[in-house]
Amino acid sequence: MENQEKGLTVNIGEYKGEKPIEVVYRIGNAPKALDELPIKQPESISVSGVIRTPLDWLEKRIDTIDQKRANVKVNREKMSITLTVNEDDYYTKNTFVGTVELSEVFSKFGINNGECGWIPAKLGQFLRLNRGVFMQKEDCMKLVSVLKNFTANAKTEIQKQRDPSGSMAEVYRSQVESNLPKSFTINISIFKGTAKTPIEVEFDHYLSNGDVLLQLVSPGANELAEDYRDKCIDEVLDGIRAIAPDIAILEI
Repeated sequence: MENQEKGLTVNIGEYKGEKPIEVVYRIGNAPKALDELPIKQPESISVSGVIRTPLDWLEKRIDTIDQKRANVKVNREKMSITLTVNEDDYYTKNTFVGTVELSEVFSKFGINNGECGWIPAKLGQFLRLNRGVFMQKEDCMKLVSVLKNFTANAKTEIQKQRDPSGSMAEVYRSQVESNLPKSFTINISIFKGTAKTPIEVEFDHYLSNGDVLLQLVSPGANELAEDYRDKCIDEVLDGIRAIAPDIAILEI
């Protein structure tokens, strides 16, 4: 018959009927043999965190490492401590980095940042949006008003002199006079996780392409930052020496 579904065909030869014959008809595909698991290198456990991260890891894992194959590198300028374990093994070497980070609001102000120059009106807007850093809101609004109505006389005199040979010299003389106060005080944290402290901030003026820009400078904040940086780094190093005296500590 046409279109008749083909069934199962079983051929039995010389069957004498002693035992029944059982036929098992399975439908589907046989499972594939499992592949062997690929060989992989050890998973990295390196991590970066706060300045205490290397010490915190050592306190819980000191009995799992060979201190003679570990080192600690200290970079005070970058405010970082880096612990390296299994230093001579490419596959099992791991690093634990701790850093001291400036607080977000301190970074946004650009205090003591030589690359940050504020247009007076923009600085006024920024201070208005961050008036919570002032101890008295009235002080903030007075400063914002002065910045918005900033008057500065940038006097630039260009003298051109020609000598008989045809060469030309240009002399630039610049002077800036403004009505800004000498300094103002804000209450902020310098580093993440530290308490707020009053900081006196001064104005520096400079000219760029005929425009007057302001830089925010705070010698007091710089001193506090250096003292805190050295204090917290030394505390972590003392902790490492106490629990792992054989780890090499290197100042870089």
